[in-house]
Amino acid sequence: MTLQSLQITATVAMRARDVSRPTREQQEAADRRPLRDENARRDREETSRRDRESSRRG
Repeated sequence: MTLQSLQITATVAMRARDVSRPTREQQEAADRRPLRDENARRDREETSRRDRESSRRG
């Protein structure tokens, strides 16, 4: 099938946009969760803090 045979109408494009949009509940839940890079940074900071504390005890 070639790209020329794919015809996307305005109606199909609008439907695709509406389907891909999250619901209000999904958006609010996503806004409450920390971002992936925030999780990684927090984990690294916690690990380095534990390492410092254990080296002081040792």
